[in-house]
Amino acid sequence: AIAMMSSVTFLVVVVMVRAASGAAVQCGATSSYCPAGMPCCASPYSPSKFGCLVSTGNLSAESAGCGDALGPANASTVCCKMGPGLPPSATLKNILVIGDSVSIGYVGGVASTLSTRALVQHGPWDVSDGGALDTAYGISCLDRWLVTQAQTPVKWDLITFNFGLHDLTNTSQCESLYREQLTNFTTRLVALNTKLMYITTTPYMPLRTLGNTVVEDMNIIARAVVGAHNIPIIDLYSVVTAKCGAVYTNCSICRKTPCSYHYNSEGMGMQSAFIAKAIEGELGL
Repeated sequence: AIAMMSSVTFLVVVVMVRAASGAAVQCGATSSYCPAGMPCCASPYSPSKFGCLVSTGNLSAESAGCGDALGPANASTVCCKMGPGLPPSATLKNILVIGDSVSIGYVGGVASTLSTRALVQHGPWDVSDGGALDTAYGISCLDRWLVTQAQTPVKWDLITFNFGLHDLTNTSQCESLYREQLTNFTTRLVALNTKLMYITTTPYMPLRTLGNTVVEDMNIIARAVVGAHNIPIIDLYSVVTAKCGAVYTNCSICRKTPCSYHYNSEGMGMQSAFIAKAIEGELGL
C-alpha cells in the first residue's frame, strides 16, 4: 500500500552470495540475482525478499522533501526492487508495466486479458507495496527493472509507465524536480527503441477536495514530457473521473470510504480493461 511519508527508509543488508567473480550473484538461495559488484539487499515486498543495492550519489539530498522513496537526505544508496519475475516469452509479446501500487492493482487484469497474445509483467517485481514509488527511485532503479529478477535481458515489445502518487508535493521546486526526473526516465526508455505508452496518474481526492491540484499539475507536466517524444497516453485519470465525477468524496469503485489511492475489484477491472484495449490498439493484437 502507498503510505504518505516524508521518507521511506530501506533496510539494507548485504548477504552472502554464491557466484564466480564477474557473473551475476545469487541472493541467498532464491531465484533473484544482482549484477556482479552490486550487493543483494533486503527488500521485504519483493517476492524473493531481495533487491539490489544501487548507488545514488547525492540524489537523496536533491530530492529531499519531494518524493517519498529514497530515505534520509544523507543516503547514498537505495535498495532497488527486482525486475520482473518470469523469463521473457519466446512466442508472445513481452510487455512491461512500470508503476506504483495502483498499477499493481490493474496489471493482473491486463495480463489475464492479453494472456494468449502477450506476457505482461510488472516492474518492479512487487505484489503488495508501492511498486516503482517516486521518480527519484525510478531513475535510480530503472536498469534493474528492464531485466528480469534473474538478470535476463528482455527485448520489450511495449512498456507502459507512470509516476505521480509518490510525488505529491506541489511546490515549484518539487514540480520542477518531477519534470527533470521524469524527463530522465522517459529519455532512457526512448533510447531502448521500443513502443512506449504513458498512463496518467489517477485522482487523489483527499487533496483535490481541499483545492490541492498536485495530481492534476503532474499530469500536465507528464503530458508535456512524454508528448515531446510523441508517446501515446492512456488517460486513466479521466477513466476514473468519468465514473466518479470531477471532484468526489465517495465512489463505488473506491476501496474505502472516503476515497483514497486504491480501488476495489470493480475499479481495478475497469482500469485493466481500458489499459488492455489501449495496448491491443498500439500493438495490433
